[in-house]
Parts: sequence; structure tokens; C-alpha cells
Amino acid sequence: MKSTTFWSNTIVITGLWVLALASGPVIAEGAESENWQHRVVVYGWFPDIEGTLNYDIPGTGGSAGANASDLIDALEGVFMGAYEGRRDKWSVKVDLLYLNLANSESNSVTIPIGGGATAKVGADQGMTGWQVGLYGGYTAMQTDNLVFDVMAGLRYLDIAADAKLQITGPLPPTLPSKKISGSVHLWDAVVGVKGQYSINDKWYLPYHFDIGTGDSDLTWQAVGGIGYRFGWGSLMLAYRHLYYDEGDSGLLQELEFSGPAVAVSFDF
Repeated sequence: MKSTTFWSNTIVITGLWVLALASGPVIAEGAESENWQHRVVVYGWFPDIEGTLNYDIPGTGGSAGANASDLIDALEGVFMGAYEGRRDKWSVKVDLLYLNLANSESNSVTIPIGGGATAKVGADQGMTGWQVGLYGGYTAMQTDNLVFDVMAGLRYLDIAADAKLQITGPLPPTLPSKKISGSVHLWDAVVGVKGQYSINDKWYLPYHFDIGTGDSDLTWQAVGGIGYRFGWGSLMLAYRHLYYDEGDSGLLQELEFSGPAVAVSFDF
């Protein structure tokens, strides 16, 4: 899915999300102004993946769970960023996250498919997906060092996963294909908090946490890091954790992405 069309569209959108991570002197979190202030952020995230993917096996009437960390071990492409606008204590945010993951090794897991046969899911496993969020926020508390915003919004997740089966034993006559796949399209309402603690006029500690539900049973994410301000914006290092649980019958069963991130913001 790393097509030219996709990347050109996402770059044009650049209404993206960095989890309230970046801040700078031009658009300080919680700053009061009668004019709109704007921030664009681009960042890289390098997550590990844990959890279970639950595949429906065509023609068998059953399903099989596979450990995501055994099946996916390579991040092939990623694009992330955010746009945030602020006026007085109110803020709006649009975010975008794109991931392309694959299994680049020959490790595999064995799953039963009925009729005395088993199948291995090997190196052709892949997962692609994107997430879009719309958020509104309000600065509930502000001091010389601390900014505390409350927020609410909607988050949409689109994930597609596929794998190629390696059959051992008699091929079930009802199995139409050696390829299995699954996809999800989840809308969730979320609430949370974000902000920063300023160590001095240059260094600061950003934070973000939100939690919600809807099409998924539970989703939440948390970010913490450290940033440094410049006149044009800021640089930041952080750690991000993203969690989804679609329920027992869904593709995503306790799927987690965790890893470090680096971000740059531009304020105007």
C-alpha cells in the first residue's frame, strides 16, 4: 500500500497528530490569543507489536489466533504527523498515522484447519493500516510551568492483515484458498488529557493520554517525552503506546504498538 497516490494524498492532508507532543513559543499550550495559532508536526515512530490476530479460515467455519509478534517483525513504511489550531483556551486537532508492517523472516506458527490438516503462516504475513483522529480541547488549568488540557473526539482505525498458508496434511476440500485475510474499520469515541510541564524556557515534558470505546471494546494510548524549543518550533523525543481490543470475535485481540518516537514541529 505504499503507492504514490497514497503518499501524495497524505502529504497534502498534513492534518496530523503528534499526541499533543510538540509545543513552542509561538503556539504555547494554553496560551490565550484572539487570533488562531497553528502547528504542523511530522514525526517518526518505531513500534514493536504484541497481541493476537484472529483469522477466519474460509470454508472451515472456524477461526485461528496467531501471535502478532511471531508474524510481524519489520516496519516497512510509516507516515505520521498532526495539525493543531488554537484560539484562546480552545483547540482543535486532526491527526494521521500510517503503518506498513511485514514478516521478513521464515519464522511461522502452526494453526489447525480441520480434517487432520494443519497450516503454517510464514514469511508472507503483512499488515497495513491507518488511523485518523478528530479532537477538540480546552485548557482547564494553567500555571507558569504546567498546562493541563481536557479533550474529547473521534478516532477511526482501518487495518488490513493477510497471510499465506503452508498446508501440512490433506487439503480440506472446503478450503477455497491458501490465503487468509482480515480487516477492521473501527470508530471510537475518546476522552483524555494532554499538556506539558516546562522545566525552563527551553526544555519541557509533554504528555498525552486518552481512552475510549465504540466499535472496539477498548482503546487507549499514552505518550510521554522531552522536548526542546526553538524560535521556529521544537524537537522532541518520546515513547508512545497504542492499544486496541476489538473483542473475542474481531481481528484485533489485544493488539499493542509500543516504541520510541522523534518529532519536529513548525509553529506559525
